[in-house]
Amino acid sequence: MRLSTSQLALQGVNNILSQQSSLSKTQAQLASGKQILNPSDDPAGASRILELDKAINTVERYNRNADQAETRLGLSENVLSEFGNTLQRVRELSVQAANGSQDRETRAYIASELREAQDQLVQLANTDDGNGEYLFAGSETRTQPFTKTAGGKVEYNGDQGQREVRIGPSRTIAVDNSGFDAFMKIPNGNGQYQVSQGEDNEGSGVITVGSSPARLEPDEEYQIRFVEGAGGELEYQVWPAEADEPESLDDLIAEGPYEPGMTISFKADRGQDIQVKMDGTPEPGDEFGLGGDVFDVSASESQSVFDSVNNLIRTLEDDGDGPAMNNAINRFLTDIDQGMENVVRVRSELGARMNALDSSRDANEGALLDLKSAKSKLEDLDYAEASGRFNQELVGLQAAQQTYTRLQGLSLFDFI
Repeated sequence: MRLSTSQLALQGVNNILSQQSSLSKTQAQLASGKQILNPSDDPAGASRILELDKAINTVERYNRNADQAETRLGLSENVLSEFGNTLQRVRELSVQAANGSQDRETRAYIASELREAQDQLVQLANTDDGNGEYLFAGSETRTQPFTKTAGGKVEYNGDQGQREVRIGPSRTIAVDNSGFDAFMKIPNGNGQYQVSQGEDNEGSGVITVGSSPARLEPDEEYQIRFVEGAGGELEYQVWPAEADEPESLDDLIAEGPYEPGMTISFKADRGQDIQVKMDGTPEPGDEFGLGGDVFDVSASESQSVFDSVNNLIRTLEDDGDGPAMNNAINRFLTDIDQGMENVVRVRSELGARMNALDSSRDANEGALLDLKSAKSKLEDLDYAEASGRFNQELVGLQAAQQTYTRLQGLSLFDFI
């Protein structure tokens, strides 16, 4: 085979360029720390890296959502904690107002402080997250949820929806609690039934709900009437509410002698055990329980915590002393206890969601570790192997350059 001088020169240059190309690529790998610099280096590996990048970005977005949700839930929990503290102060004031040493003037002072407490409750319920979005407006986060009218009544302007964010591939979590659920939809009485006294009562009887878990239906109402027994003793009778003038004792549900502080128990239409506690001394009516003191027992209804406070304020400002006042305050105490229990319920839901956020974040961190490890195996450079390869290629380039120089000295023209 005949090789010309030009062929030898071209081959030598090509060898040098090839060594320089390999050395340049290795140098770029060492500088970047990446094994794949261009998709053409490893098409399959480059495609897999893109898929892993997409998965990593998705999981990181889940974690950012979880961080934002945790901030909002934490704010809501702090507000509810302060709301509960204010309700506790309202309860203390109501107990103070029930003290027999209070008069109309001192109760008016207590009512004034209660109005300030009510304003604070409204302000807390209207708390926003610092970005102009209200915490308790449901999904209408740009609408101020609560407004107070001239009569002290508080109206809810939001909705009952909840906003949710995705914190995992198949996991979403609510970041809002509607103000309707937290502050408006609160059962009065003991949550199952409520009591009230007749407007014409003249005795000192005070009635409070019992702890029975029974629930009355909305159409169920009962009356407790006090009559003078055959021996002159005071007795109680329990009648259906519709039996205004009973013609037959068949309508009578329960009866018995009355003693102050006793618990009156009877069975409702559906067999539920109903309990109420009576204190004081009611005035007797006639032998059929007509007239006299009549106490209504009816199903519990929903009532806002703001209305409960407003009802107490109006009672302290308008009503006089005696059992009417005590009964009103007792009703308020049971209503405010329901409100405080509801706030605790909502706080427990927030705490459960925050725990779920922690669990989801832990799962996301584990997934991120696996995804980044898989990406590192495909993308990251083995520095030990690359350094050894770089030295090899550098020696090869030097050898190619030296060989080219020596071959250039073999031309026949150098001997002519």
